[in-house]
Amino acid sequence: MRWKNKGHENDHFADKLVKQYGKMQKIYIFGAGVKGRELAATLEKYNCFAGYIDNSIEKQKKGCENHRVYSINDFLKERDGFIVVSASQANTSNISEQLRSFELVNGVDYFLYDEFCDIIFPILSVYYYNRSFISLAQITLTERCTLKCKKCAHGCYAVDNSMAKDMTLKQAYKSADSFFSKIDFIKEFVLIGGEPLLYRDLVEVIRYIGKRYREKIGVYSITTNGTIIPTKELLDICREYQVLFRISNYSVQLPRLRERYEKLIVCLDKGNVSYLLGNEESEWMDYGFDYLNRKATKEELIMIFDSCHTPCREVRENRLYYCVMARSVSENLGYNIGQDDYLDLDKLTGDNYKKELLEFTLGYSEKGYLDMCNHCNGAEAKKYPIPAAEQVEK
Repeated sequence: MRWKNKGHENDHFADKLVKQYGKMQKIYIFGAGVKGRELAATLEKYNCFAGYIDNSIEKQKKGCENHRVYSINDFLKERDGFIVVSASQANTSNISEQLRSFELVNGVDYFLYDEFCDIIFPILSVYYYNRSFISLAQITLTERCTLKCKKCAHGCYAVDNSMAKDMTLKQAYKSADSFFSKIDFIKEFVLIGGEPLLYRDLVEVIRYIGKRYREKIGVYSITTNGTIIPTKELLDICREYQVLFRISNYSVQLPRLRERYEKLIVCLDKGNVSYLLGNEESEWMDYGFDYLNRKATKEELIMIFDSCHTPCREVRENRLYYCVMARSVSENLGYNIGQDDYLDLDKLTGDNYKKELLEFTLGYSEKGYLDMCNHCNGAEAKKYPIPAAEQVEK
């Protein structure tokens, strides 16, 4: 979307949302799984988490992490807050149907998880609480990787590990400082690669961010492909700052990794470090970075961008990129375009900067698109399934 009224694009919608929210100031989460618990940790920082809702009588009796678990009938007796549906795709459909049967309206009485985290709560955070909030952002510490996946969404297969330059410690510290000088709270802050465990100064980066900004972070995480066993020093610092290991699961395409995952999990358990091993990935989406050139008009590119809604923000020093893939692929595949497709955090000043930052994270910019949209399937990528983690032949 192209900026037309910078700093005021969401005023009308936010006014109605705030009026509705101000009457209750309570948010219930329907579903107490991993995503629901992570969101609850964020809402607790705002003192607006009212409890969980679940259809399981057993869960209603036991509660969840010292919070009450309500039945839907319990909620309906009071009806004193929003509901956020946090469940698997199949269960989300079932829960939505159940809520509609009680004449609850999507977008008014309840919201789906992604919409709430990426749009609704960021708007509430700024307009009601005067706190800048973002759901997810990442620092790419290295483009080097231990795998060479043909369709890596970051283009890391094209990186020569012996030649590539990692982010310096100074750059990593600057990235965190610039980001958290403007962000009051983030649901999840991620250290990524490439493979971040290849980064020599990973312990120092975790310590720096943890010591200064941990209270501003809901989930502090590392995304790893699980091929490297962490050192004791790394385990100790991750335990100290409650860093979560998110382990990608490529065992379908690469069965040899199953044993590696087992060893990694034993190591993390012994180190008392939290982790989540992802579901086995058999398919990826082909974004088309390596062959697509739309040669689209500016207006066509705006339409492509507006349909995408990628959640992948990235911070590099003072630069906040809307799409980490656009930035990394442009560099790694040698396109070298879109160098100016970022928001300069250090230049965000004035009383209205939180609203401008909010608008950028919601997809507003001066151009209304990214140059790399010319080389990306965007929202259409799901129509082009490919084998996950297929390796480049040596």
